[in-house]
Formats: sequence, structure tokens, C-alpha cells
Amino acid sequence: MQSTRHEIPEWAFEFHGHRCPAMPLGYLAGKYALKLLGIDKEKDTGTYIFSETGDEHHQGCFDDGVQIATGCTYGKGNYKRLEYGKMAIVVYKPGKGAVRIRPKPEILDACSKFEFFKYRKSGVPASQVPRDVADEVINYVLSKDFDELFYYEFLKDFTYNPSKKTMTRIVCDNCGEPTYENYIKIFNGKKLCPRCYEIERNKR
Repeated sequence: MQSTRHEIPEWAFEFHGHRCPAMPLGYLAGKYALKLLGIDKEKDTGTYIFSETGDEHHQGCFDDGVQIATGCTYGKGNYKRLEYGKMAIVVYKPGKGAVRIRPKPEILDACSKFEFFKYRKSGVPASQVPRDVADEVINYVLSKDFDELFYYEFLKDFTYNPSKKTMTRIVCDNCGEPTYENYIKIFNGKKLCPRCYEIERNKR
């Protein structure tokens, strides 16, 4: 068994749902970004992450690791998926700058040679891969220093202006469900949620 340089809390795997190498890789990418920017894990919404992963490929598990490490989450609205189909992130903190992190191709290639991926390519869900098989590739990832795992680049003049959030809800005139005001659409004089708006518009 390889000695590891990094540790991941067990609850991270429980949250994620299974043991795989992409989630720990994302976790370490997030940790590295915080270190490079000299910032702490985000408690609120002052740090932003733009993930270059997407919905139509495996190993999007990377995103769960990044969220766990950085505190930037979908729920808080400071984690955006760009749908580029790449395992890479941009982490931006106003006043501190932005850094892009991506796993080195040789690391991804090395991971793909582990037995874990033979199971996955044969259709076995990650949760059903034997734990010792999954831990073998996970420990490989955890045994590497940050600079062995990732390339990084500080992005000059990177800016992002998030849209203003609201706590105000308006009742949809059709379905009667409370909807946050910045999603309300006006149609034929009625205040509609996006779903009712589409229904009414398609009646024409």
C-alpha cells in the first residue's frame, strides 16, 4: 500500500456516495487553489468557482471534491459548471485574484490504468467496485504532491460580477406557488413562474 501525503475526511466519501479517484482529485485541486491564492475555505459566497466539467461525461465526481474542499457550492450559487468537458477549475476571490488548476494528463493516464477503471468500463457502478480496488487508485492520487498532480496558472485581469440575489418571493398568478421575484415573467398582464410562462406561451 502506498503511503499518502494527503487525507480526505471519510464523510466526504459518504457525501459523494462512493469511492473513486476523481472526487479526491477534485478535493486536492480545491485545496491547492486555496493555498495558491492564500485564502481560507469559503463560509459564505465571497469566493467563486467555475468548473470546466460537464454533465455528459464520467468523472464529474471531480466537482464534489472541489466543493467539499473549498466551501463553494451549487446551493450557495458560487459554483458554476461551464460544460467544457474538461477536468479543470478556475477559482476567483475578489482582491486576491484567480487561478486555473488542471490535473496533469500523465496523472489522468496513470489513474486510467488501475483496475478500478476496468470495472467501470465493463459497466460496474463505482459503488460496487471492491473497496480495495478503489482505494488502490485513490491512494495513488493521495500519494502525490500538489505539483505532481496539477498544472496551475494565475489569470490576469479576471473579473466576475455575480447577479444580485433576492429574498423576495411573488406568488405566481397561475399555479399559486411562491417564486423568487427575479424569475417572474409577465405575460398578458399576469405574473408567472417560468414553468407557467412556458405553458401559457405555448398555447398561442
